[in-house]
Amino acid sequence: MASAYGIHLGNSTACLASFTNGTISVIANDAGDRVTPAIIALNGTEWEIGLPAKSGQASSKSIIKHNKRLMNCDFNEDDLSYVELSSSCQIQNDEKLVYEFQTSETKLYSSPDNIATKIYAKLFTIASHSVKNEGDLKLVLAAPLHWSNESRERLVKCAELAGFEVLQVISEPAAALLAYNIEENLEDVNVLIYRLGGSSCDVSIAKVSAGFVSVEKNIFRSDLGGQYLTKDLADFIAQEFKQKWKLDPQESKRAMAKLLNHADNCKNVLSTLNSAHVFIESLLDGVDWSQNVSRARFENIISSKIASYVEPAEKLIQSFDGKISKIVLCGGSMKIPKLQSTIANLLPDAEVLSGINPDEVIAIGCAKEAGLLLDVPEFSMNDLNTEVEFLGKDVYMKYLDQTVHLFKEGTPPFAQFVQSVEAEQEIKDIDFTLHTSPESEAYATESFNIENLKKPFSLKATLQQSSIKLEVE
Repeated sequence: MASAYGIHLGNSTACLASFTNGTISVIANDAGDRVTPAIIALNGTEWEIGLPAKSGQASSKSIIKHNKRLMNCDFNEDDLSYVELSSSCQIQNDEKLVYEFQTSETKLYSSPDNIATKIYAKLFTIASHSVKNEGDLKLVLAAPLHWSNESRERLVKCAELAGFEVLQVISEPAAALLAYNIEENLEDVNVLIYRLGGSSCDVSIAKVSAGFVSVEKNIFRSDLGGQYLTKDLADFIAQEFKQKWKLDPQESKRAMAKLLNHADNCKNVLSTLNSAHVFIESLLDGVDWSQNVSRARFENIISSKIASYVEPAEKLIQSFDGKISKIVLCGGSMKIPKLQSTIANLLPDAEVLSGINPDEVIAIGCAKEAGLLLDVPEFSMNDLNTEVEFLGKDVYMKYLDQTVHLFKEGTPPFAQFVQSVEAEQEIKDIDFTLHTSPESEAYATESFNIENLKKPFSLKATLQQSSIKLEVE
């Protein structure tokens, strides 16, 4: 049974998907959830990962959140302060960035890479329990489009230390397109990819042409994310509590940690239901709190921020000269119906693809890419680069009196092109030449004997890391 995996490790959550015998599915964790909080806590002397780290008494734990921000080699002071403010452990950034986890029982030091490795190890355990064979667990990862090769390599090393065999790293927009099979479109199509995660936002416009994908424009915003909407909902509940009990939860760090956790759960419930019940035991001074929140109320609470979330998409659309016919929504915060409809209204004639749970889209795309790599037996998995090296120039192919635009600049490795070739019966050999433009000299030539081939025959071209492989059949 051939299996491979796709993982999207975000700032707030992680998702694991598998490719097994042609079927892609999301694997639930040991709590039965399809996404795992990307949170780690030191509770006493024990490490907690995922839901246990997120829940329970936050005041007794040393917690780190949004670790992925500091996995980027080009992180800035804003990233550092954001992680520090949202976490409850100290961050030392002298010669090397180090987290200081301190509880009443111990003090431990760790790095962003070690934290990422622990999260991957948790996912490795989940993946291991999902398969019967004990072979290597092959994996494709997704990384933000703007990340450098060095940053991507750090993700790879962490996943490998956790036990995975990493086949490739692809960009998050590319993974989103793969999840919806958009790369299979035979006609040219422009796609808006809107990703809204817990603490960041990416908007991309990608062009899909004859199965090849190129990202035309991209905007990344680290000041937009679902966490800000969660905070607004928590503040609203805090004000309701204060109005009734004359006690202010916003004056207590412990109370606000509880509120933020329950507000986040409430926000997720309201993505699918019209109302959610919030019950917080001993919110402040031993007083419990129980409240129903309707979706309409939540939408009213966040209404003032909607324009800021739409702005990057509006800016990108206005700067793009072309028709956008599809919209892909991904990222956990895009489960919010109000945000979905607002982004969709920017392009009324475009098809909105939202059939996959938004926080699972990128992991599913990675799993599909992993499955495609498994189906290419002529490539040694050990020889694959750990990042996508996109084609740096156009490639044209000439044969007989035909000229074919074989691969566009920006095409990723392992893309394939199949051409039906018509040839007279008396022709025994055909030369296929490769060019960087229709007018340029050939830089490579391959000849095939076609005497025994049924006419017309097929020529398959596969883009490898440093060459193009031609086959006839």
